Amino acid sequence: MLSNLYSGRDSEQKALSQFCQKYLKDSFWPLEEFLLSLKIPQTFLLYRVPEGEDWQGFAFGRVIGGIAELFYIYVRADARGKGLAASLLKDFENFSSTKFNSDSVYLEVRLSNVSAIRLYERQGYERIHLRKRYYQDGEDALIYSRALVESEADQ
Repeated sequence: MLSNLYSGRDSEQKALSQFCQKYLKDSFWPLEEFLLSLKIPQTFLLYRVPEGEDWQGFAFGRVIGGIAELFYIYVRADARGKGLAASLLKDFENFSSTKFNSDSVYLEVRLSNVSAIRLYERQGYERIHLRKRYYQDGEDALIYSRALVESEADQ
């Protein structure tokens, strides 16, 4: 199943609001900021929802200057362990490359988020930097990047 592109329809706004309230609570931006961010050019959200069910997860980010930045990827707990996060990440890469001609993806992840770090490294992301005390609670952030197109040297 491919991801759906969020278009801002009323039904999608309602589903996103319910998803954030039910699964993300205080671990995510306020919904209003999220919706405002989606109005910025080249900012997009891809989500997964089996027919007749609630959203299972989403990937959210933007592309600036040929570089895609993954802000957030989330899969609800009861849908984890089935490859959904890897699939959403691949859809995010493909969409940013196809739609916006991005040639790489950049992301930040909490040092304590071991499962996300494993996902990114399995998908070919390389750690490029450590930002000390990046998060509001003082936790460090690891910065990862992945090229989406092979350079001539890699071929």
